[in-house]
Amino acid sequence: MKNYRSTEEKYEYSPIMEEVYSEMLKRKKNNRTREGIETGNEPDGKTPFFDIFINHREKPYPIKLAMAIVESWMVTEPTMHDKEVLVGFPRPLRPIHEHFHIGICRERHVLDYPAYIDRKEELGALMTKMRPEFHPDEGQAAAALEESMFCTEEYPEANRLLWGALWSTGGYQGHTVPNYDILLTRGVGDVLRETRERLAKETVEKKRLMYQACEIILQGFGDWINLQATAADKKAETESDPVLKARYLRAAQNCRDIAFDAPKTYYQAAQLTFFYNLWDANDCTGRTDQYLYPFFKEALKEDRAFAEEVTASLMMKFYEHGVHNITVGGIIPETGEDGANDLTFLMLQILRRNHATHPRMSIRVNEKSDPRMLALAVQMWSEGMSDPTVASDTTIIPAFINNYGVEPKDAMNYTLLGCQELEIPGKSNFGCEDGVFNLAKVLEYTLNNGKDRFDNKVTLGLDTGNITDYETFDELWAAFEKQIAFLTKRFCELCDIGQQIRATNYAKLVKTPFTEACLERGLNLDDGGALYGYGCVETAGSSVTADSLTAIKKLVYDEKLITRETLEAAIAANFEGYEKERQLLLNRAPKFGNDNEEADEMAHRVLKLFWTEIKKYKSIRGGEYSGACSLLSGGIHYGDHTWASADGRRSGEPLGNSIGPRPGADTNGLTAMLNSVSKLPLDLGVGGTTCNIVIPTSTTNTPEMRKNIEDAIYTFLKNGGQLGQITTANLDDLIDAKDHPELHTDLIIRIGGFSIKFIELARDEQDEIISRYSA
Repeated sequence: MKNYRSTEEKYEYSPIMEEVYSEMLKRKKNNRTREGIETGNEPDGKTPFFDIFINHREKPYPIKLAMAIVESWMVTEPTMHDKEVLVGFPRPLRPIHEHFHIGICRERHVLDYPAYIDRKEELGALMTKMRPEFHPDEGQAAAALEESMFCTEEYPEANRLLWGALWSTGGYQGHTVPNYDILLTRGVGDVLRETRERLAKETVEKKRLMYQACEIILQGFGDWINLQATAADKKAETESDPVLKARYLRAAQNCRDIAFDAPKTYYQAAQLTFFYNLWDANDCTGRTDQYLYPFFKEALKEDRAFAEEVTASLMMKFYEHGVHNITVGGIIPETGEDGANDLTFLMLQILRRNHATHPRMSIRVNEKSDPRMLALAVQMWSEGMSDPTVASDTTIIPAFINNYGVEPKDAMNYTLLGCQELEIPGKSNFGCEDGVFNLAKVLEYTLNNGKDRFDNKVTLGLDTGNITDYETFDELWAAFEKQIAFLTKRFCELCDIGQQIRATNYAKLVKTPFTEACLERGLNLDDGGALYGYGCVETAGSSVTADSLTAIKKLVYDEKLITRETLEAAIAANFEGYEKERQLLLNRAPKFGNDNEEADEMAHRVLKLFWTEIKKYKSIRGGEYSGACSLLSGGIHYGDHTWASADGRRSGEPLGNSIGPRPGADTNGLTAMLNSVSKLPLDLGVGGTTCNIVIPTSTTNTPEMRKNIEDAIYTFLKNGGQLGQITTANLDDLIDAKDHPELHTDLIIRIGGFSIKFIELARDEQDEIISRYSA
């Protein structure tokens, strides 16, 4: 491809990489699997975690964990597939493994695989017996939970009603981006030397254990890289084609060169990036086009074709193993200029060529951006893709600096991760995510004496009254504020318990030595080791809450078209027998998402209230909690557990899974919807507040239409919008795909943070996507 920045020309693989790609597609597992960690070979019957923990019971937990992680990789057969340039493959799924979101995971279903079936009873019993050894957090967690509960006598019932309805707390707390710059500029060996030097000087036992665990990880990682060279050696031994033989021998030497030394070439840098990403459970890789570009730039001069093959191979690996997010473009901290470069565009072109759901990619847009980057994104959308996501440097960088005290050079280096959250790569642990909080449920409590309408027995919030008790809208709002304050405090307490669990579990041990400040502080990444430790609270139901409050204010208090008593009866009855009132609530009261000042001001007011309240609390990682909204299919789940609302929504209907309007509520077109979202206090939502944007391919057929979309998105990002994720499928195609999935195998949509083929969704998820298409 002559011009990576072209929208007209499309990238094509070389013949050998086309073969590699075809073979990869045969191995590739489905989307849901690639969102997890099961992309390796079938279970192999090995039990490295059992073996280490049984044979070294006298050793402290972090030492055993580190040893088990290393052993689990060392007993995995080194893998290199035919004709590839990059070596490496994930571990097989085993009954016990570690993962960055919790620590040690127990997978009982793996015992049903043929490799383990003969030992199922034995290993199942061991799994139960050894649970306290695998989870040193459990006693601490139980005690902390008991202290934090505010419904002690009714706790079992209260917990059932709270969890997954009002909130979920400490449920993931996983994604972070390690410092790939340190990995590539210093190499494994130099970080290992630093770790050993700090260990030799340290006297505090807790910190000594952390250093010892990191030393084991780093030494083991380097040894494992050397082991991977043998996979390429074996390919070379059996290869008769001299060109391929040389290719494999080069790959083997490439591995040996980077086992402990910093990479010197693009080939070495890409291989080391992929190796570490494997150990990091294929988590997000951050600003990949920035830290790899110095190597890539030199490689282009020496051998352009091979540099492209290396890039294609890396992107294929990220596709096959479901890398969650790659961020490209954006301001360079050292210069203040935009960083989009040839590697930026080549990676986007390869994603475009693959027409794939992985790796998820995001572009950072600012006033200095090369306009061809956004134009290429629009072109990709016009071809039916949902990537890349767009992010606003204009909104995000000042928000980090002004509201959360992030150093300007670090704020300019932000990245997307997970399902469109934000963080400072290699320097932070933002809790991604600490929990989910359903604002619509809080309003339900406010209108119902602090009770859940599905139960109407247990008081979960404050008994501030019923809708019939509030003489004015100001009284209602004051009660809502009290409920928010009361419940937010308890929510943050529970999130901290989740973080304490992960700190005790050393959940992010593999990430720790390559996250800045962890080695300096002698603390693991979940124990306050990172430089920045802000919190991230996914916010559900904001548009439903705002629209409900707008409807109540307008129709009950201002225009008096519905009495308080009638509204109470209608909501309690889930609008059965109250269709007239429901239609008034639906159609007379303005809705957020239509560029209506009354509705938009209420949405701003609701989010500012909650996000200001959570900012009063600090995560035990050290930083304040911030707002976020990227709910995957959570809008469906929380809608299932939220009773009928005063915006006319019936009980069980979805709440929406992004910061935008409730699905179907925006009826004035794309520009009006984007204008509404840009008015929200997104400077308080640096956890990541993505907006679902529907741009059917039928609206992108001509260059003029694509330019109009490009201008609309750019204006949104310039004027206060933060993140936008795109669904481009045509409505008729979505409807037809429900009944004829075999005709729509390549129909890609966006669901609250990730891309997926529409036919892989559950029926209710398909319905939620369709509901986004406003009449």
